[in-house]
Amino acid sequence: AKVKQQSLVKLIKSGKVFWPHADGERFCFVYENTLGKSITDIKNSTPTLGWKPEDVIVNVANPLIKVLVNMRNMDVVHGEIWPGNIYFNGSAGADKVTLGECLSAPTSYNMPVLYESVERALADPIARGTGTIADDLYSLGVSLAVILRKNDPMQGKSDAEIIEHKIEKGSYTTLLSKDRLSGATLELLRGLLYDDPEQRWTLEDLESWMDGRRLSPKQSPKRIKASRPLVLNDIKYISPELLAKDMTDHTDEMMRVIESGDLNLWIERAVEDKAVKIRVEQMLKEIGSYDRTEGYNERACAAVATALYPEIPIHYSALKFNPAGFGRALTYSYTTKTNLQDYIDVMRSMFVLSCIRLQKTTVMGNVLAKFDACKNYLNQTTLHYGLERCLYYMNPESPCLSPILEKYYVLTPEEVLIALEGVCANGSPKVLLDRHIASFLSVKDRRNIDPYIGDLTSSDRYKRRLGLIRTLATIQKRSNLEQCPALADWISNNLEDVYDRFHDAKKKESIQRQIKKIKKTGDLTKIALYFDDPNLFQSDTGYFYQAMQEYTRLKEEKEKIIDRLENKKNYGQKSGQQVASVVAMVVAFGIMIVSAYAVMIKG
Repeated sequence: AKVKQQSLVKLIKSGKVFWPHADGERFCFVYENTLGKSITDIKNSTPTLGWKPEDVIVNVANPLIKVLVNMRNMDVVHGEIWPGNIYFNGSAGADKVTLGECLSAPTSYNMPVLYESVERALADPIARGTGTIADDLYSLGVSLAVILRKNDPMQGKSDAEIIEHKIEKGSYTTLLSKDRLSGATLELLRGLLYDDPEQRWTLEDLESWMDGRRLSPKQSPKRIKASRPLVLNDIKYISPELLAKDMTDHTDEMMRVIESGDLNLWIERAVEDKAVKIRVEQMLKEIGSYDRTEGYNERACAAVATALYPEIPIHYSALKFNPAGFGRALTYSYTTKTNLQDYIDVMRSMFVLSCIRLQKTTVMGNVLAKFDACKNYLNQTTLHYGLERCLYYMNPESPCLSPILEKYYVLTPEEVLIALEGVCANGSPKVLLDRHIASFLSVKDRRNIDPYIGDLTSSDRYKRRLGLIRTLATIQKRSNLEQCPALADWISNNLEDVYDRFHDAKKKESIQRQIKKIKKTGDLTKIALYFDDPNLFQSDTGYFYQAMQEYTRLKEEKEKIIDRLENKKNYGQKSGQQVASVVAMVVAFGIMIVSAYAVMIKG
């Protein structure tokens, strides 16, 4: 569904197109080109624009709040709210702005760290996850602060330094400590820049503010500070959050601190926070049960970091991800041919489950179940399991990544069939099904392929071919797709293994003629039904058994004759003796009769 709002760039059309430069399909979005100029194109620094508060509230805040209300009603998150994606057509602050697009890249992928909350900023851009309305509201607050302020407290600071300052001092102070605001503007920014999303202003609060209702400005809570620092790698840490942010970069040194008991002492005597103490103690018990194999220090430190700072992205080796963004990161690394071993280690290990259980967000239950399932998928070698299944299960938005479909952008089982029709129409592929397609189909709708997995993985080649036909026919039937003549032609030309199953040469020829007739219709279902007829194989088998019995009988008779022929010395002796005896008896009997007759005449 499209979000229709005057202050949001208008989407004209979206869909797949053939992209000549890529020699394949790509998903494209076409927008109405009336945006004008962005407020700022500065992405890698922290700009200061100094617009008048009244202009910002009327021409920026009010229209963007209406956009977010509309998007909330459609259950959509924008994820790209920052001045570089906010446009105007007139002079600065004079005309109402338009918010740019948010669909062509993963949520927040292109957004600078400054406009993200601390928890999202600490994750890799591809692994931040979809986000929430609360995240959009935070980005809106930072954007308004940048447009309003005349001074930049973080001028010249790196992204890492800005994040650290937000952790220590809070977002409002980090952004506006040198500016003095009052009235409605102060109220708005304090509400939006509250670091705890549960305390941050909601859209309902903003609507009340727009209606003129004044709300008490909120003071950002102070982070816990230890009474004495904990030293790690010659750096002094005075808060659990800052320690958690860096500890996975120094895992060997951190394990010394953990195993010596120094971490526990620091939390108990310097931090003095009961909730942190309980979380860390529980996590230390859990990591004690981990296998001390390669990567143990990295897994243990990642788990303890989450106990110190539950909202932090999970840090493991080179990965920094929010659990809900893991699937997109995995897909990105797969398509860019990055080493996937870290991802496999995460899915196979228990530590990620321990970390997710500490997350506060409501979606974590579903994410936890996905990681638990992927651990089992990786341990199975069946056609529709393994890493390929994890790709599509963890990231439902991923297109099918099969090399067979490399020129197509496939998002549904129906599109798999359409793409395979195109593949067959443009050539003669050796195979039409691999682990990617099998996993993709099973994840999207297991009824299309799971009933035929036994055939598809059979040691008998003819069964594998029939399993493929039944899978494709099922997709065609359930999707009410048009006929697929190229696919039907490919199938009819690749049935040697099935034809070889028949023993009757005449019947085989008859079946081939029937399939050639059916293929002209492009109806894969008819081909599948033809071979699903139990009488087709049973009658052939019955006649074959009869022929085998007749063959066995003739063979035995042949062997007897051969045996007699090979024994030339005795061959025919018994028969000759029998014939000679009969002849002798006949001659003797004849002589006796003649003699008797002669005697009678003489007498």
